[in-house]
Amino acid sequence: MEEITMCGYKCDLCKAFAPNIINKDEREILTNMWKKYYDLDIPPEEIYCDGCRCNKENAKRIDDDCPVRKCVIDKKIDNCGECIDFPCTVFNERRGLSFQEAKEKLGSNFCADEYNSNLLAYDNFARLKEYIKKK
Repeated sequence: MEEITMCGYKCDLCKAFAPNIINKDEREILTNMWKKYYDLDIPPEEIYCDGCRCNKENAKRIDDDCPVRKCVIDKKIDNCGECIDFPCTVFNERRGLSFQEAKEKLGSNFCADEYNSNLLAYDNFARLKEYIKKK
């Protein structure tokens, strides 16, 4: 089974994930994508994440106060897909756009290649639905 974050994101696909930054720093692109698709305004120099599962003392995360991470840890489950309340309001605070939702949101400004290379990591709802099916 593929490894996913607590909310269903995929660190290996995320350009904010520390090992990906070290390999190829594309935070400038990610800043633009997050602004365009999610209306987030995070400067590239502030984009750096060790991942929600990182246990090192000074782990850096995009959101140190992520409500999903706290909820998953409190419930002692691996990810939201293991919760009987999935999807809930806490999950929906971090729900990423699916390909279709992104296409609808951007209309003629949507680019499939752009989505696949920059935002596929955050299609957590579809990923967790697949996770549940495989369980």
